[in-house]
Amino acid sequence: MHVAFNGYFWDQPRTGSGQYLRHLWSALEMVAPPSYRSTLLLPPGLSAHDVPTSERMAVAEGAPIPLLGGRVSNLDKFLWEMSGVARATRGVKADLLHVPYLSAPLPVPQKVKTVVTAHDMIPWVLPGYSGHAAVRLYLRMSAACVRCADLIMADSEASRRDVIKVLRVPAHKVHTVYLGMEEHPHYTPAQLAEVRTRHNLPEDYAFYLGGFDRRKNVPLLLRAWRAALSRLEGPGEHPPVLAIGGGVPGPGGVFPDVLGEAARLGLGGEDSPVRFLGRVSEEDKPLLMAAARLFVYPSAYEGFGLDPLEAMSVGCPVVSSSGGSLREVVGDAGLLVPPNDEGALAEAIACAWHNPDLRANLSQKGRRQAANFTWQKTAEQTLALYQK
Repeated sequence: MHVAFNGYFWDQPRTGSGQYLRHLWSALEMVAPPSYRSTLLLPPGLSAHDVPTSERMAVAEGAPIPLLGGRVSNLDKFLWEMSGVARATRGVKADLLHVPYLSAPLPVPQKVKTVVTAHDMIPWVLPGYSGHAAVRLYLRMSAACVRCADLIMADSEASRRDVIKVLRVPAHKVHTVYLGMEEHPHYTPAQLAEVRTRHNLPEDYAFYLGGFDRRKNVPLLLRAWRAALSRLEGPGEHPPVLAIGGGVPGPGGVFPDVLGEAARLGLGGEDSPVRFLGRVSEEDKPLLMAAARLFVYPSAYEGFGLDPLEAMSVGCPVVSSSGGSLREVVGDAGLLVPPNDEGALAEAIACAWHNPDLRANLSQKGRRQAANFTWQKTAEQTLALYQK
């Protein structure tokens, strides 16, 4: 079996599609039979210097797209998805094309099966996320192409239901394959103290990381934190802090005015009960999670939910919304509250903050829950669907 991958997102490892492609590419090599071969198809101009290769893992760069030939615009991306990747698939004589995000070429090369991964259906199911007229046209065309795929994989049962409903495809064509989670070590107290010091954080803080668009509910988190503050600080304890990781975008479109809301609430600043950390490195992410007293995740909709899963994997107690797939991913290993419920979120934060036995229980259950999600399992189930 020779599988070709659309490698468009290879050089964007901070995106969900980029992480998925990189992990799946390597994990399949570990579990596939000797007859398996794979080729990563890169659009013109994309660097391939860090792609793992072997005797049966190769890289092929697509031919320049007529009149454009680059990777500098949305039109380039569209032409690569619609025709460039199909030509590249024919060129390497693949048996199957896997597009690891919601897109597919049209027409599909003859005698080539197509598999598409749908991480979520956000632009279709959430009001305001479909963009301007050109984006809406692109979404309609992408949906039409994906309907023609031989098989669609979804990251969760919640995403699977959305795919079936939105794309109007037969249920037997859509299969759930959960994502995996990298293993992290048990960090030492010295490592945790170092990352706290470097980010100017006290010993007791809650942590949020996961984006700032409207569905993430960061303004709601700020309001819930302020509502809970009077109940969090105990005698002789450091003032509680909410640390928020990631660069905060300016308001507009699907991005609310997070910094403006913080200012309105009297939060923010060096000695404030809310600290905006800015961009957090991939190396620091699990350390900041492991060092936190709580990881709080109020998102109203997720196709999977890698951030709370990573927090659980390092033993950080999780307070989360139950929106989208989060009930599946977090399960009973975290405190779940209804989406968009500010009062319930504040209550859950206060409850977990003051209950060390509850936090210890959530930490243990979280590690066990996260251990169920491995890239090896993802690769094995994906390979079975290729064979199907």
